[in-house]
Amino acid sequence: MSESFHFFQFSFKDVAPSSDEVFQFINSTGIEDEHPSKVFVLEILRELENIEGISGGYKIKRDISVSRKDGLIIVDNEDLHTGKQISGYLKDATSLAVFLCTAGPVFTKTVNTLNRNGDIMEAFLLDAIGSLTVEKAMDIIQENLTDEMKKEEMSVSNRYSPGYCNWELNDQKKIFSLIGSNKVGVSLTDTCLMIPEKSVSGIIGIGNVLQKYNYGCKICNNSSCVYRKIVHDK
Repeated sequence: MSESFHFFQFSFKDVAPSSDEVFQFINSTGIEDEHPSKVFVLEILRELENIEGISGGYKIKRDISVSRKDGLIIVDNEDLHTGKQISGYLKDATSLAVFLCTAGPVFTKTVNTLNRNGDIMEAFLLDAIGSLTVEKAMDIIQENLTDEMKKEEMSVSNRYSPGYCNWELNDQKKIFSLIGSNKVGVSLTDTCLMIPEKSVSGIIGIGNVLQKYNYGCKICNNSSCVYRKIVHDK
């Protein structure tokens, strides 16, 4: 297993959500084609076809240990305070893929402009498109990781991010440290906000006896969680 950063770039067509997926994501199904929100989504999806900056990747870390009792995963001498939920899911992991992915800056810039202009509905819909775009890009990256690990007779877990599933958000700094230099172009503020905002980072467990557990959404109170929304839509 290599510890180099595996880098991917995407066109919007590669990872674009459908209009139906957008409305499922915001829990609004059955919207008629003539409705202003549906018209906007179809138009903006066409306008986004040539955007740039959608990219991501992962680095595989082999020096790890998992303490389910303490809710810790230790990677390269960094203590990730994931909590007992995530450390329990990854108790059989022998390696980790540390990932970073972004939908690029266009979503943040355009959403801010729409909000300033009072176009609240349009800003809300574009924000949802950005969330789905980065998750779809990360889905492809994870599929690549899964295929690569199958060659090693290894399986992979779901992906987990700081700020979700009771994992301390401050560990975002440690994720960026573990990833190191890369071409994704995402920076981190002092308050652990990623720039561009439509970005995700975190870990994926790897192991030869690792089970892929479902997300524990039924016991989670975070109604704004993107994973919770996606799982509930399936």
